Amino acid sequence: MKIERGNVISVSSCAPDWIVAFDLGDESGEVICPVIGWATVAEAHMSDGTTSTTIEPAFVYGDTIWTPTELREHTPGLGIVDIRAREIRSRQITR
Repeated sequence: MKIERGNVISVSSCAPDWIVAFDLGDESGEVICPVIGWATVAEAHMSDGTTSTTIEPAFVYGDTIWTPTELREHTPGLGIVDIRAREIRSRQITR
């Protein structure tokens, strides 16, 4: 199998409450999507035959799972994809 730039090589689960936020470049405003895992994505082929990789969030948008690299290929006006952890408020236990 030839691994192309942008191919997902593997996916690992992530802790809950991670999200990605991005703007599609239209009037719809900021889009917030849940991250379901972390993907190892092929970034470049080296002259020695190895592949350089990067870790990207795998997230649900619409009815599809995307990485930022894949979404950029299909969305010309896409701005920055921001990875965020939702604010988690802990409850104080009173005795």
